[in-house]
Amino acid sequence: MRRDILLLTEMIEAAEQAQELTDGVTPSDLETDRQRRDALLWNFTVLGEAASQLSDAVTTRFPDVTWKQPV
Repeated sequence: MRRDILLLTEMIEAAEQAQELTDGVTPSDLETDRQRRDALLWNFTVLGEAASQLSDAVTTRFPDVTWKQPV
């Protein structure tokens, strides 16, 4: 359970960071800003990796969450 808490915390932080990186940014802005784009992709990677490592206890307890989507 402790590992799940750490993974969920990582997912929340990555999602918040992704939101901050895209706030007020257009898709064309992302095309020209490689550093922002790379940071955004990194946060998506963190989300996917953390989601794939969550225990079955967590994923079955919250079936309405699309856990596999970030993976």
